[in-house]
Amino acid sequence: MSFLDERAEFEGELEAHYASYPTNLSRVALKLEDLAAQHGDWSPARLKAAGYDVLVRECPIKIFCHFPFYHEIDVGKPRTDLGGCGLGAWFKNNAFGRKLTEEGKAWWKPYSESGLSAGWLVLDDNHHCGGTDTYLRHGLNGLLERVRQKRGTAATEHERDELDAMAAGLEALKFLANRFADEAARMAAVEKNKAIRVRLERMADTARRVPANPPATFYEATCAIQFMREAVQSIDTDGISILGHLDRLLDPYYRKDIEAGRITPDEAREILSFLLAFSDVRFGMRTAPGWHNGTNTTVMTGGCDSGGRVVYNDITRMILDIYRDLRLVDPKLNARISPDHPAEYAERLADLLSRGLNSVCVFNDDVIIPANVRMGKAIEDCRLYVGGGCQENVLENTEVNSRASIYLNMLAVLRMGFNPAAWKLIIERDHIPIKPFNPCATFDDFYDTFLANLKAVVEAHVARRNKSEAEGWRYNPCPMHSTLIEDCITKARDVMEGGARYNFGSVSLDGVGTLVDSLYAVRTVVYRDKQVSLADLGRIVDNNFEGEEVFRQYLLNRVPKFGQDNPDIREFAAKVFADIARVSSGMPNSRGGKYEASLFSFTTYMALGFATGATPDGRKAGEPVSQGMSPSTLSLGRTCSVGQVLDAMVPLDMTLYPVVAVLDLKMPLLGNGQRPKLIASVIRRFLASGGSVLQLNCIDADMLKDARQHPERHRDLVVRVSGYSAYFASLSDTLKDEIIARTLVTG
Repeated sequence: MSFLDERAEFEGELEAHYASYPTNLSRVALKLEDLAAQHGDWSPARLKAAGYDVLVRECPIKIFCHFPFYHEIDVGKPRTDLGGCGLGAWFKNNAFGRKLTEEGKAWWKPYSESGLSAGWLVLDDNHHCGGTDTYLRHGLNGLLERVRQKRGTAATEHERDELDAMAAGLEALKFLANRFADEAARMAAVEKNKAIRVRLERMADTARRVPANPPATFYEATCAIQFMREAVQSIDTDGISILGHLDRLLDPYYRKDIEAGRITPDEAREILSFLLAFSDVRFGMRTAPGWHNGTNTTVMTGGCDSGGRVVYNDITRMILDIYRDLRLVDPKLNARISPDHPAEYAERLADLLSRGLNSVCVFNDDVIIPANVRMGKAIEDCRLYVGGGCQENVLENTEVNSRASIYLNMLAVLRMGFNPAAWKLIIERDHIPIKPFNPCATFDDFYDTFLANLKAVVEAHVARRNKSEAEGWRYNPCPMHSTLIEDCITKARDVMEGGARYNFGSVSLDGVGTLVDSLYAVRTVVYRDKQVSLADLGRIVDNNFEGEEVFRQYLLNRVPKFGQDNPDIREFAAKVFADIARVSSGMPNSRGGKYEASLFSFTTYMALGFATGATPDGRKAGEPVSQGMSPSTLSLGRTCSVGQVLDAMVPLDMTLYPVVAVLDLKMPLLGNGQRPKLIASVIRRFLASGGSVLQLNCIDADMLKDARQHPERHRDLVVRVSGYSAYFASLSDTLKDEIIARTLVTG
């Protein structure tokens, strides 16, 4: 049966099942509570491992008749959650976990209320990769053998506990797969529909062998990918938002099956259609109001393999065709590309975007790979990066990062220097040595003071984060996930305590476009032209430009902005980008890694902006700051075209931002749909300009306005919000209005 023939039944079956989520599993929860109460003297890893046995034996499982993969263990989490909730989170919810959580919330409260920052103080619960190459290559039995060999040489009780827990995790996954095999066989025995019965029998046969053993066929490999991602994140609650670099991973299985006559291209496409469409249905992308945590699943295409060979094959083409035909929103399509790829690749991506399929994000290999190598990572590992959750990069089999969990508003830091007294509570509580701007006689003094303040604020966040993150192995040990990430078995160490080969983190800097404009305005009107004193400028922004509208209009219209065609501000922006990367990276974290620079695009640019007073660029209090590495909305419009924005990137060194540096561009629909050739040229020019990650929204302002008033006419209208995409009709009114406003000022 084809996907298109079964689509209605597939969606209906999943909708009916998830309508009852979250389920009541209080009986299983009591067993986990009793386990913890009876064995309070056990190590965290040993206790977590014992919990695995309870979860895989006691939690219900579900196989869908109209879905070709054995898949769902019901741990009671919402359908829109990737892995942070449900019974899998039982360990996080013990007394220690609750204490750590409450302490973190209390520490962060004045920061979030003041618009300075937002985030979470333990290792990021999401945006991880499942080490796909590792389990496809070795199977669970092969990984078990590696664990047992290491167990024979373990030197300490802690190492032995960790390795025993890893073995327990692998055995639990094997047990769970066999439960699915038994359930599929039971369902097949009573199934009247021959096509469904054959499907169930195939599931039962496959689940008895895979993932215990390495997959041998295309279907087996896709089963392993779906099963491992869903099972590990449900049980370990370490959210695996990355479905994988599918065209690289699946192409060898596909070619072997084609050569052996085991599969046809149409059959492979049907399997991929189900795999990719699942997230759209599971997370209720068309039906659920608003945005949910679950909508950050990603799939990667293109790029290269570990040897640097270009990846672009029949699986790539199938995936792009599936997105075109099914108009998928989730998983987001993260497309790696370089000048070495055939022109057809950029043209196919452009065709998707020309159709308003705004769930595509473009990653520049020639920037992101060198950026990661620059941090001391092996190039073979760096070539296997994937974009996780939104756009943040992670190396597929060797890295566990914590990157989407500290968002720092640089405009709030700038305002600190004008009036440190207003921030007295935070400054004194966390001993942050904020320097006032008042004595600064030159712009260089002013600029150096700002950078010193930014560094002090970053270091305060890092110090507090490291303190909590160091407790991660007690908060939520993840021995099951650890077996899939290279070096954890060799080190006999959990991912939560630095077992991975690379253990990096990031402070995501918000508002760089607004910051560049504001710093340049200070240099222009205070130090160069001497139109106002520094003290008067501070007073004006503190008063939100009240009574100073003429001066504000001068700032808006006469002082150059980042992204505009002005050589001086381009040179200035390059210095700012380099300097903020320098002061926000290099600090050690608690897992043996370092902090890396990030210009991440997420909704915090709105939330933090709402809490932030006016800024020297002419932005008024409460308005959003710029997102990612993009110019501000004050810059965009008739005086700032897409071409000028791309040209403004040329002086910037984006290899200073290995995590991510996202450029968000809006392009209008032109005539009979967007012209793919124009979009393809934008993609190529973005690569040539040295950009890192490109988000394109090809939308029409009039269409958005009509969709705001008449959502029933535009059910399939997709927009890129920030790090995620969504159906426009599903968004809140606030987000709809903000996206319309952004589109109106984009040239």
